[in-house]
Amino acid sequence: MLSRLVKKALETPLKGSGFRLKKSVGVLEKCVLFHGITTEEISQMLNCLAPRQAEYVKGGIIAQAAGLMQEVGIVLDGTVAVTKETPMGERIVLNKIQPGGIFGEVAALSDFQRSPATIFALEKSTVMFIRPSKILVPCSHICRWHTRLTENLIHIVADRALYLNRKIDFLTIKSMRGKLCTYLYEQYCKSGKPRFTLPYNRNELADFLNVSRPSMSRELGRMRDEGILSFHGDSFELLDVETVKSYVQ
Repeated sequence: MLSRLVKKALETPLKGSGFRLKKSVGVLEKCVLFHGITTEEISQMLNCLAPRQAEYVKGGIIAQAAGLMQEVGIVLDGTVAVTKETPMGERIVLNKIQPGGIFGEVAALSDFQRSPATIFALEKSTVMFIRPSKILVPCSHICRWHTRLTENLIHIVADRALYLNRKIDFLTIKSMRGKLCTYLYEQYCKSGKPRFTLPYNRNELADFLNVSRPSMSRELGRMRDEGILSFHGDSFELLDVETVKSYVQ
């Protein structure tokens, strides 16, 4: 059981200077939460945000499904997995979060404050945690970056809402081929060319479309055999765009 592997090797406020702080700031520059904020401002704001840092061994649980999630998490080092269990007990990886990636923002901002998924370290990882109140409530210095930080958080949550709304749209599409063609045609339109790389792996795509991976894989195989598309891993090419378009809903 993964719960037996829970271990926080280090959990301390992230303060001071030196290599660790400098490295953390470098990662935060890539995080969408800190978009438009300078390196100097990020270094200064850590005193106001009072984040804490925790390290996890491989397999260490960061959050349990339905467990408390009161902080926004940012991966500083390693890789973190967001997972769910099927009714059959199978664990599905919904997302892999690399350094600079963010998680827990929706749960931490809600009144419920419960994690919708189990989150654990795929390898030895370091995570920074920030309480939403430190972001949303301006400090006594009325820092310029505080407004930008709040705006970024709102954009992150809004993008998440749009993502979930699009997932609901796919629930109304009955056939597997209809779901796949609608999604693949959208990616084709975004890329502007018939060859493109999906932003999801197969497990993530199956979750997004709300279908089983084996059934999805079989349908993709049939579409390949019919000469409609070709694929290798996450790279796809639409060989017959008009046929794909005819299934779009």
